[in-house]
Amino acid sequence: MTPFAEIFHGDRILEIKMQSNEKNTFDFETFVLFQQILNKHASNSNLRVLLFTSAQTQFFSNGIEPTLMYGKSEVDVRKSVEQLLRTAQTYFHFPVPTIAVINGHCMAAGAVFALFSDYRYMVDKGGRIGFSEAIVGLNFPCIPTIILQDLVGVKATRDLLFTGKQIKGPEAKEMGLVDELFSAEDLYPEAMKLAESLSKLTLNSSRGMKTALREPYRAQMESLFQLDADLFTKVILSPDGQEGFLSLIEKRRPKFTT
Repeated sequence: MTPFAEIFHGDRILEIKMQSNEKNTFDFETFVLFQQILNKHASNSNLRVLLFTSAQTQFFSNGIEPTLMYGKSEVDVRKSVEQLLRTAQTYFHFPVPTIAVINGHCMAAGAVFALFSDYRYMVDKGGRIGFSEAIVGLNFPCIPTIILQDLVGVKATRDLLFTGKQIKGPEAKEMGLVDELFSAEDLYPEAMKLAESLSKLTLNSSRGMKTALREPYRAQMESLFQLDADLFTKVILSPDGQEGFLSLIEKRRPKFTT
């Protein structure tokens, strides 16, 4: 089964449904495929809106597949890190509005893709969202930090990143991390209502508004890309970074040395 299903609703709404595994984690091939799918549809002049959904019931996405980063060479880790960053930037700059339909747990890299969406609709119960990198001894890239600060403020970003706290829907909405909360039954229909509303935009409005919202970040993202890639690679390869990923694989608390 392919990690993503591509579903058109009419010719103006595209749904990309993630179905990589039971927790919807990203391995290298999944990052590559997601970027390829986004690039394939970016030039579709009929398209007005993208829904990013999950085929799983408990997880939107649990982030990076731990085996992608554990016990790998520096060359392989750097390759994976750079692909992650490029895929996330491709999604951030996708030329029409994007809606993340967060129907379950949304963590780490999964939360970054939600953050990089234009709209975030989340289930009101049974799901958490968070940037849990600190819990497993990792750092967090500058690029999503900037976007998060612009969305929820410096103080809330500080607390989310330093604690790695995984918050429930009501708290996420209160701080502005998600736009709306709905029951599990209503979440997808409500997201589709939003998509249908956005689908009525003209080509110039859909793409022009997205450009206005995103283009101011492009130069900054490119200037920070190498720093983010270097630091994230270094931290992943450190003893504590490797212990963090091993703890995820073995489903236990990490035992750090520093």
